[in-house]
Amino acid sequence: MKKIIALLAVVLITTSSFAQVDSTKTKLKPYASIGLSIGHVDPNDANTDNFNKASYPSIELGVMGENLSLGAVFGVENIFASSTTRGFYELKTAISKPIGKCSAYALFGVGAYMESGFNNFIEYGAGFGYMPGKVGYFVQYSNWARTNYVTAGFTFGF
Repeated sequence: MKKIIALLAVVLITTSSFAQVDSTKTKLKPYASIGLSIGHVDPNDANTDNFNKASYPSIELGVMGENLSLGAVFGVENIFASSTTRGFYELKTAISKPIGKCSAYALFGVGAYMESGFNNFIEYGAGFGYMPGKVGYFVQYSNWARTNYVTAGFTFGF
């Protein structure tokens, strides 16, 4: 737990440092994203409805600069949410590099499930995004809570 808090502090300090480089050139733009993360579940586990259990819909709200973004993510662990479905929240940052009309990015996040016991996780990965105007889409591969996920979604810039 101490390592996760220290890592989160480093991410926040780094984000603050990048944001203070030159405020006249870097304008922060708010964004909202919706995504569906589909993870790998053991197909031999008869107790798990694979698609339901491994599908995590989420909403992300944040700000993006030229090559850096910081967002808060909220979602649930099951696409067909029920009374036993756990919600989650995450603070996520990404560093991007333009490649033609697309952008490649690396991401890192720290989050927890909304339940009586504290159950936290980290997420790290990479992806590609395309945003020609105010609406774009993305696909990413990440490891989250020791499970591999592919996420696809849409981003809306304001």
